[in-house]
Amino acid sequence: MAPEDLWNRYSAIWSSPSERRRTELAACLADDATYCDVNGLLAGREALSAYMAGFQDSVPGGAFEIIEVRAHHGRSLARWALRAASGEVLQLGASFAIHDEAGRLKTITGFFPLTTADVQP
Repeated sequence: MAPEDLWNRYSAIWSSPSERRRTELAACLADDATYCDVNGLLAGREALSAYMAGFQDSVPGGAFEIIEVRAHHGRSLARWALRAASGEVLQLGASFAIHDEAGRLKTITGFFPLTTADVQP
């Protein structure tokens, strides 16, 4: 899967119902994937799925829009906007990942919030 397609698919998981998350996380994340952001470090798909459920509770109807993806040598950087159900941009950020041999996301690190000077949606 092309890095842009992977990041778009992965970002959609954050708004997906729990029954869909398991399948989508398996398609997008390495078996031993980790996720880290300012709130902490998570190991494994189940931990990330639970974190995503918490996101959905705290930002009802929220969705991530991938603005730009840069990739090379098994690594990628995605710049994104978190949008409210109304479409309003709530936050801008960027996520960096190292990919596994199959191209799936293995280690993901999120950085937010970024200012509009850093990322233009």
